[in-house]
Amino acid sequence: MNNNLYLARQPIMDQDEHIIGYEFFYRDEHGECTIDDPRHATAAVLVNLLNQVGSVASFGDALAFINTDGPLLLTDILRSLPKEKFIFELSASMKLTSQVHEAIRYFHGLGYRFALDNASFHTHYLQTFSPIFPYITYAKFDVTQTDIEQFNYQPNPYGTITLIAQKVEFYEMAEAYAQIGFRYFQGFYFAKAHLITHNRIDPQYVDLLSLFALLQKDASPQEIADALQNESALSLQLIQFLSSSYPEYLEGADSIQEMILRTGNHILMQWLLLIIYSKSGTKALDASNAHSVFAQKRVELMLKLLLALDPSASEKSINNARLIAFISLLEGVMNVPMESILHALRPTQEIADALFTHTGVLGRIYAAALKIEIGDLAGASILLKSYGINLDRIGISG
Repeated sequence: MNNNLYLARQPIMDQDEHIIGYEFFYRDEHGECTIDDPRHATAAVLVNLLNQVGSVASFGDALAFINTDGPLLLTDILRSLPKEKFIFELSASMKLTSQVHEAIRYFHGLGYRFALDNASFHTHYLQTFSPIFPYITYAKFDVTQTDIEQFNYQPNPYGTITLIAQKVEFYEMAEAYAQIGFRYFQGFYFAKAHLITHNRIDPQYVDLLSLFALLQKDASPQEIADALQNESALSLQLIQFLSSSYPEYLEGADSIQEMILRTGNHILMQWLLLIIYSKSGTKALDASNAHSVFAQKRVELMLKLLLALDPSASEKSINNARLIAFISLLEGVMNVPMESILHALRPTQEIADALFTHTGVLGRIYAAALKIEIGDLAGASILLKSYGINLDRIGISG
């Protein structure tokens, strides 16, 4: 299985070319736009943004425009997503059933925002979508399929909805649409869609279902944390998701268990459902992923060194060591600078010192683990010498 994920994005700008948001597009494991299941595509984009690349790295303070399908709106998954970050685009081909209509009204009432994609003045389109206009923030028009003169007709059915011109290829086109009230623009004239390639770290499908069953039983935070102990890929995705969506649940947390307690089972279940949807229909669901294997090995190595130092290490020390291993992988596997990670997560001082300056017992163990991973056993031995740890005696040799 490909160890990379692919995601395309294209900026949405104002007339002065200031970026206000990005539209994100699904790409499969080969970097191609092949969509068999719209719900899978939407879920995959959200998982890649929030769990893997991270919202800071992928769109920062800008808005993220995500194509959304009707069936996903009928779940409660949107409620686990940060409403201030996303605009959910409704395709012109969407089946606007009464249930989907009600879901849009419901989520709009909670503060979620929607955009019409490929909006139109066609009679059939207006008859279908005008009932949800009160819940729409943006309407995107494909300038290659739109008669600009229609915007001079009165009354304009789009009223105060903010208008976006897409597929803009020339300056004159942008200027013409700006003159009739369009505020934002998207297209090759401003920027082509950019393909993002990123390390992929995925859990196995059977582990997702097992944890989901545990959550359905309303398991305790301790039971869930125990289940995640050997699931490095899921633990890493959870940390990245919380960093993207609920950073307040991470601040000062010194264990996965504490993060789980703060997050609550409902959000965890919706987060897990999103991952399950993102994997539906894909091949090789249980294939081992090199980055997932590497993550698990780092956790195991950290714990092995800790228990060699102190066979009766406290549960807190073990949890701290495991958390240090997970957070460190955000820098290595997920390509996020450690300084940015610590600023976003705000862990305890002991964990921050271990990660950033490699100080304290856990910091020394972490530094030694890094050297062991690159084959520098001599360097690791020097770091651990004062603690009386002999690498050969604990089964680590070149």
